[in-house]
Amino acid sequence: MPVASSAGRSASRFAWLVAVAVTVVALGRSAAAQQSGAKGLYTAHPAIVSGRIVGPDKKGIEDVEVLIGDSVSALTDRKGYFEIDPVDPGVHDVLVRKIGLVPLRFRVAVTAGDLWDGTITMTQATQSLPAVVVLDSTKSLKNFRPQWIDGFVERRRVGLGTFFDRLDIEHARQVHTANLLALAPGIHTRPGFGYDELTASRCGVGTGQKAILFVDGLKTESSTNGRFYFLDSFPPETLWGIEIFRGHGTIPPQYEDPQACLVILFWTRHR
Repeated sequence: MPVASSAGRSASRFAWLVAVAVTVVALGRSAAAQQSGAKGLYTAHPAIVSGRIVGPDKKGIEDVEVLIGDSVSALTDRKGYFEIDPVDPGVHDVLVRKIGLVPLRFRVAVTAGDLWDGTITMTQATQSLPAVVVLDSTKSLKNFRPQWIDGFVERRRVGLGTFFDRLDIEHARQVHTANLLALAPGIHTRPGFGYDELTASRCGVGTGQKAILFVDGLKTESSTNGRFYFLDSFPPETLWGIEIFRGHGTIPPQYEDPQACLVILFWTRHR
């Protein structure tokens, strides 16, 4: 009897260990899948559809409704400008309408990172005009897709750095650019008199290594002590995207420097 009892306890313990192992593996796979899925959600850069609605006299028209699909819409301001941000990728029918004016309809094919913009003219409604005017592509909005977008999206997909797109920057609600950068893992900031000092976990001060800032692909500032004097020249509201790379193995080849340990890329709203 004692032998049978001991064998039974061993079998029960073995079954319990197997169950725990299966649970751990399942949880690990679930977490990995969630991380992979979450990462996939952020590989695409948001798109914008914006523009200005004017009358025949070229003056902006206020309170014109710009409707994308069936549910996403915006009203023009007093100068006739509108912006819908973000816009999901896909083919969208756009309807522009206001009581007393001839409605306009056109189509845009949106991909990640697009910036649709332009000026559209509306006319007064009369009985001789059709109920809705369908615009061809040359008379509707045009796509001013920034040249740097594709590189940003691809590097973000690879995931070797920290990336902030426009929505990330807006949601961070930071007034100072240095504080925005400090939201990245391993980055710390300390304000100084006329400068911001950045420290990174892979960038030692006084070791001959450099931190480099690029703005729109151009090297703008280099620092061997972590002090940057031009960060506030690019406040968060002027930035479209930010990329931060720590360590030699993470820096993209086109921005590599033999002494670089920290590389920061700013992309402005210039298209």
